[in-house]
Amino acid sequence: MLDILNESGRLTGEVVPKSEAHRLGLWHRCFHCWICGSDAEGAYLLLQRRAATKDTWPCYLDITAAGHLAAGEETLDGLREVEEELGLRVQPERLAPLGTLKVEQDLPDGCDREFHEVFLLADATPPGDLRLQKEEVDALFRLDLEDVQTLYETGSAPAHEFARGKITPTRIRLTEFVPHDEGFLSRVAEAARQLLSGGRPVPIF
Repeated sequence: MLDILNESGRLTGEVVPKSEAHRLGLWHRCFHCWICGSDAEGAYLLLQRRAATKDTWPCYLDITAAGHLAAGEETLDGLREVEEELGLRVQPERLAPLGTLKVEQDLPDGCDREFHEVFLLADATPPGDLRLQKEEVDALFRLDLEDVQTLYETGSAPAHEFARGKITPTRIRLTEFVPHDEGFLSRVAEAARQLLSGGRPVPIF
């Protein structure tokens, strides 16, 4: 069950099932958390490939961990998504807020209208040590920050896939991503650079 918002992001008092919110194109809230890190090979972002059983954008590349905020939940209650999808328990004070993104996307049977509360987390856990929730996440991908621009310029970039206990060099393509505004990933990558260098990124949305 989801709280329904108006176009300005204010609660309307209406509560409906997620499927109904999507079918009718009603505004609701989501929590998004990008995870970045740095190791001997350099600084990187982690992406997830959505499970094939997802009702929206199955098998597409997406934010590291994300999910809908249930009725009555506060924004930071969304941290449960990070623990459920990746097995990573995170204290709220570790999050760097990147702002709120208003998104409208057509669906096969409706329209997805969401306010995304976007956060960034710097975490040193090796990607291969994260425990993936098979119902939600098919694989994780390590994308070097320096390759984000390559992804935009050529349409693909090298990455490492982490799935089922294996690490596989691969290439990811821009067309594999859940659609976002142009330059979305570049802005997140720049915020990650700031955070990993000891700064505090300013909101980008």
